[in-house]
Amino acid sequence: MKRREFVEKSGCGLAAAWLASLGLTSCKKEEAAAPAMSPDQPPAEIATAVDRKDVIKKLLMEKMGKTGEEAEAMIAEFEAKLPMVKEMCICKGCPSYVAEESELGFCHPLIGKSAKIIEEKGCVCPTCPVYPQMGMKNGYYCTRMSELEQEAAKA
Repeated sequence: MKRREFVEKSGCGLAAAWLASLGLTSCKKEEAAAPAMSPDQPPAEIATAVDRKDVIKKLLMEKMGKTGEEAEAMIAEFEAKLPMVKEMCICKGCPSYVAEESELGFCHPLIGKSAKIIEEKGCVCPTCPVYPQMGMKNGYYCTRMSELEQEAAKA
């Protein structure tokens, strides 16, 4: 089995890449823990989405005092709004946006800050149609955190 194929099929992410670089071809990860893959979503994106949901759920429960059920309901609402946020997003027109970035909607809790945008060269967030519609107050979501995370940090 080739390294890339092993990494993709194992569902072990960086651990699998490291194991594959050592010539190993197994990863002891429980099958139940691996999220279901859709044909149009690469495994890395699925893992990131699941991890991000866990982070947001923990934030909602620990920092904002939500119950597990309330947090799950809010995450479901976030998931429903994500396509609208991405459609209305103007991140690509921002001076801070970099060509290497492929993501949009950093203000959204399930997206969060960019791993590729590191320099703040200006912010167009307040001019985005998502901003007033979602009642946002902050900015520089690409380099800082989502609106939810920035508000939780203030509390």
